[in-house]
Amino acid sequence: MFVIDCPAHRARMILPVERIRGLHNTDAGILLDLECYCGHVAHIRTGRARTPAPPLIH
Repeated sequence: MFVIDCPAHRARMILPVERIRGLHNTDAGILLDLECYCGHVAHIRTGRARTPAPPLIH
């Protein structure tokens, strides 16, 4: 379950995983697109930003 602030409903809405419309792994973190029952799509960033890999030691 996810909670979004929906401007169309002017309320917080609880959405199930079935409302996920996109999931993108980016350098800024995981971007999640959720569609409210009214059609509004909310974008949530979660997770950690990608950090560079440590240098290899030979």
